[in-house]
Amino acid sequence: MRSIPPSISFVAKFSIGAALLALVLMRVPLDGVLVALSRLQPADVALAVLLYFAAHGVNAMKLRLLLPQLSVRQALRFTMIAVLYGTALPGQLAGDAVKAFRLTRAASRAGDVSATVAAVTIDKVLGLFALLVLTAVGLGLDAAAFGAAVVKTVSLGLAAFIILLVLVVAAPVPTFLQKWAAKFTAWRRLTLRPGTLLRSLLLGIVFQGLSIAVFAVLGASMGLELSIASWAVVVGLVSVVLLLPVTIAGVGLRDGSLVGLIALLGQSSSAALALSLMLLALNILGAGAGLLADLTGNDQDT
Repeated sequence: MRSIPPSISFVAKFSIGAALLALVLMRVPLDGVLVALSRLQPADVALAVLLYFAAHGVNAMKLRLLLPQLSVRQALRFTMIAVLYGTALPGQLAGDAVKAFRLTRAASRAGDVSATVAAVTIDKVLGLFALLVLTAVGLGLDAAAFGAAVVKTVSLGLAAFIILLVLVVAAPVPTFLQKWAAKFTAWRRLTLRPGTLLRSLLLGIVFQGLSIAVFAVLGASMGLELSIASWAVVVGLVSVVLLLPVTIAGVGLRDGSLVGLIALLGQSSSAALALSLMLLALNILGAGAGLLADLTGNDQDT
């Protein structure tokens, strides 16, 4: 079967995002969006930008913890490159895939490809686990606001992910994979270092906490009155939705999921859409930083 040409795939996903955004715009009063945006205080916007880049700085520290051969500058560079491609390509995982490819290519000269692949994979798995942990904590503190169905869904998802994480980290390599055992050597070197994994998880929690703070600061500035526990759940659920590789830069997916969740909590859908637009602007700013890093650096200089 012939694969779909990248250009057609891009147009299709751009169209899906535009259609989803159009549906949201048809249901949300645009004058309310403008009012919410007009409430933004410059100090709050500046704080959100600072928190956004601080979060990615923590993410770079997490990457360097698993790949200590990277300099601080290179860890930051590859982290922002992931933001660039996560924004320009469908789904956040696309950015991580590009980061893994670029890091692997850089490591190939040193013959350390397997360690790089293992580190990037574990970095993403632990980051998702940190997100689910904060989502579960937020849901536990503010369960009544979301209802039994959401509580059950998130609880089952967290339980399934914990089981998967245990299997990935601790389970022995299956017999039928033994002929590829050498490829698992680097993976095992990392998973058998509980101290490193714990520090990576803690940094992942800090990263997610800063991301939640970005939502909370911008949302509060535009009139959204939610507890930090509710914001943790909102960020967790929206982030999971954004993993779906169906639109460019999360357009449509972010807007629809954020508006729906905020409305579920009895808050203004117009302010929710305004928040979504501000988050898109932050991602574009991060992508610009990633583009600058990509054009001015060298993958091989690790």
